[in-house]
Amino acid sequence: MKKGNRYRRQGNVKILEKALSLRDALFSRLAVRRGAKRLRKAFLLLLLIIPICYGFFKAVTYTIDKAYSLSIEHVDFASARGFITKEHAMKMLGIEGAINMATLNATGMETALTSNPCIESAHIRAELPDTLSIEIEERIPIVYVEMENAADRGQRRKLFMDPKGYLFPVVPEYHTKVMELPVWYLNASDVKEFKPGTRIDEELYRPITELVSALNTYELAQIPSVREIFRSKSWKIVLTLEGGISVIMQVYDIRAQVDRLHMILEHARATGKKLSGINVVPSINPTATFIEPPVKNADTDENQNDKDRKNPVRRR
Repeated sequence: MKKGNRYRRQGNVKILEKALSLRDALFSRLAVRRGAKRLRKAFLLLLLIIPICYGFFKAVTYTIDKAYSLSIEHVDFASARGFITKEHAMKMLGIEGAINMATLNATGMETALTSNPCIESAHIRAELPDTLSIEIEERIPIVYVEMENAADRGQRRKLFMDPKGYLFPVVPEYHTKVMELPVWYLNASDVKEFKPGTRIDEELYRPITELVSALNTYELAQIPSVREIFRSKSWKIVLTLEGGISVIMQVYDIRAQVDRLHMILEHARATGKKLSGINVVPSINPTATFIEPPVKNADTDENQNDKDRKNPVRRR
C-alpha cells in the first residue's frame, strides 16, 4: 500500500504557506496551480452561462418583436339590429390606421361603444393572428316620447324609448328604418328629468310595450298605424290612428282590446262606414261612433231642377 505524505494534508499545507514570505506564497508552484485551476473552472462556467443568457435574450427579443409586429389587418363587425354600421362603430372608437395586438385595450373599447346611449351592449376581442371582432346590440326603439306640455313652452323634443323604458336619442343616421313610430306624450309627473339615459317607471311603460307588441301582430291594412298615445288617467289610454280615428282603451287586458279594435275596423270596412271614435274597453258590445253622410234635402233638389229647366244649357 502506497503511503501518503503527511505533509500534503490540507491543514499542514496551509500552515507551511503561512510560514512562507508573501512573495514565495504568491508565486509558489502550488499557488499558481491552484489559481490556474480556479481560472479554468470560472472559464468553463462562463462558457456555459454565456450561451444560456444569449439564448434567453434572443427569445425575449423575438417575443417582444413578434408581439409588436402583430397588427390587425381585418375587422369582423356584427350588429344585432342593423342600425349602426361598421363605419359608425369605427368612428366611435376613433380607430384610424393600424391597430396593434399588444396595445389593444378591448375593455376600454367596449366602454367607448356602450357610452353611446343607442348601444345596449358591446363585445370586442382580438382573434389571432390579425383580426379584431366587434359585436354590438343596439337598443330597439318602439315609440317616440315627448312631454305633452313641451309645445306650450316652445321646447319640443323627441326621444326614443326601448321595451325596458330606457330613453335614448333619435339619430336619423342610425334609425332611418324606424322613423315612422307613434308618439307617446308624457305628463310632467311621469319623469323626473326628460333626457337620454332616463328610465321610465315600469308601471307607466308596461301597457305601452304591451300595446305595441299586440299591434305588431296585425298588418297595417287591418289596423292603421298609431300616430299618438295619451295617458290622461292612470287607467286610461287614448290612441289616435292614422286617419284621425280616436280609440279609448284601458291599461289592462291590452291584447283583448286590440282584438276588439280589429273586429270593429273590419266591420266598418265591410259596411262601408267611416269611423270617428271607438271605445274598446267594454268586453261586450264595444262602442263605435260613425261619421254619417250628409242627408240630401228633397225640396232643395226639386228647386234646383226647376232652375235647370228655366236655364237650359245651349249645346252646339
